Amino acid sequence: MAGTGYWERLTQSRVSRRRALAGTAAAGAGIAALSTVGCGGGSDGDSIPNEPDKSGLLGTPQDTLSQAKPGGTFKSLLTTDVVSFDPLSSSSFNTQSSVAYYTYPRMLKFKTVKRPDRATGASEGDLAEGFELSNDKLSITFKIRPGLKWEQKAPTSGREIDAEDVVFSWNKFAKVSPFRADFAYSETNPSAPVESVSAPDKRTVVFKMKQPDASIVQLFTTAILFFVMPRESDGGFDPKGEVRGYGPFLLDQYTPSALHVWKKNPDYYVKGRPFYDKVENPIVPEYATRLSQFKAGNVWLSVATQQDIVQTKKDVPAVNLFQGDSHTLTPSFYSFGYEGNSPFKDERVRQAVSLLVDRELMADTIGGREALTKEGLDVPTRYHTAVGAGWDGFWIDPQDEKKFGPNAKYLITNIAEAKKLLTAAGFPNGFESNFYYNQGSQYGSAYTNAANIIPGMMSEGGIKFKQDPKDYQTDYLPNYYYGYAAGNTKGFNGMIYGAERGYPTVASQIFATMHKDGPRFHGMTPNGLNAAQGDPQVNSMIDKIRQEFDLAKQQSLVNDFIRYMTGKAYNIPFPVSGLTFGTYWPCVANQSVYRTYAGGAATVETYGNYVWIDTTKPPFKPA
Repeated sequence: MAGTGYWERLTQSRVSRRRALAGTAAAGAGIAALSTVGCGGGSDGDSIPNEPDKSGLLGTPQDTLSQAKPGGTFKSLLTTDVVSFDPLSSSSFNTQSSVAYYTYPRMLKFKTVKRPDRATGASEGDLAEGFELSNDKLSITFKIRPGLKWEQKAPTSGREIDAEDVVFSWNKFAKVSPFRADFAYSETNPSAPVESVSAPDKRTVVFKMKQPDASIVQLFTTAILFFVMPRESDGGFDPKGEVRGYGPFLLDQYTPSALHVWKKNPDYYVKGRPFYDKVENPIVPEYATRLSQFKAGNVWLSVATQQDIVQTKKDVPAVNLFQGDSHTLTPSFYSFGYEGNSPFKDERVRQAVSLLVDRELMADTIGGREALTKEGLDVPTRYHTAVGAGWDGFWIDPQDEKKFGPNAKYLITNIAEAKKLLTAAGFPNGFESNFYYNQGSQYGSAYTNAANIIPGMMSEGGIKFKQDPKDYQTDYLPNYYYGYAAGNTKGFNGMIYGAERGYPTVASQIFATMHKDGPRFHGMTPNGLNAAQGDPQVNSMIDKIRQEFDLAKQQSLVNDFIRYMTGKAYNIPFPVSGLTFGTYWPCVANQSVYRTYAGGAATVETYGNYVWIDTTKPPFKPA
């Protein structure tokens, strides 16, 4: 097996094997560890590490907003082109991040804060001036900001945005969006909150809820769900291939598979913003080319992997090296198929799988911790649970067994205990099974490397996995990732390695992935039957969490949920999250000083409103 060979090469070269067994501190950087500049999640988590910088490589972010000068072209890039410009019909996160973030408004947006403060998830107006949630939590009313106008191009021709655009966009979203089950109630999406929308006048929009949902404000705020588009996109122009927007930027030039250029919207409601005139995003799919372009000063924001980040700083001393201060909200995961004679119907087998995950190896290799610490860089880390380590106030530290409880042991590597559990489950000599994962490049090279490590880890307990990579679109997504999603009961037999998209709240995340009605539910069963119906206890716990508006009470409910899920081991999170490093050219003034909520995702707003181009700094002028 390819994975076994890869595992052997790693274990032969590794020093200090299985430090976790000795009870050392949790460590490592997860595959999807949050490194997006300007983001921050939670309210009371880790700040920038207090450890002194022994490397001498780290810079200190400086607030230069008072010195900001307008103008210039921001140099960034994309790794792939979009398949559609329409965020209401596309399932691609790339459509949201590469198009909608720039030019289509949301009802609300998350507030931006200045370091060292951390964004809390508080909302403020975007297209709407504000909102009012009814006392019974069954309706939310928005007032449209007056005087905002769609792009001057026909057919929108500078028309003022009104409530009819919102109604049109919602009805389209509820009908065709791949994300409608997260948000729009229907007979096939019975647990989603929003039932209908109306427009009493041109500036007022009222959304009615089928049931209360404590995430409702954040669902209207996040940049991963609902955007407002002009109603002329229904026949007046092709929204999949054209843009008629209103946001910080307007589309200036598009060359398929080659280049996106965005120009400043002169009528943006935040006066004097964005600071820069244009954003150039060439499409550069090859990592080596991206890295060389960054080193040459043709791209200004970090492109290097954690393994290459220090060498990049050494190769180009003029660039700034910084460390993020937010842990990952949504870790990748391992989950199971329960069909036929699946051994994973027995929770002891699932617990054994969790115990066989070598968290220290993942930290040192996939997360690059070993190389970073050798350079004198501190890498504060946390173990993931069923709720990602970045959700401060909700997450519980498995290293704190007193607070976590006895189930914490299932998140600590222990081969001997895993073998005992397998023997008790009737597999004293282990068993054979299939390991499914995405064979494409959508999740990056770190994902593939991690997929190659897993079979070797499991073999140390006697579980012999046959690696079976699947085509992303035609096989992996419909038959494995969505194998138990709402409306799909086909299922499979084996284990999958998956990656998740972001969510604006813990409640919306666990509903989407762990509730039987969730659009990305991955299956679970307490008795080996009807895995598509989930565990009734889990379904009930999530329902209560979603309807609890008191933050402290909701956090307590989530703590209980984490403990229960850890014992059942239905979903084994990627082991660890570390605070990752990035590089940027000094001309990007105010970089990493201001940040928005990590669950919000639209960093374009922060960049456009707070970041400016300082032409007195490298690469414009020598250091």
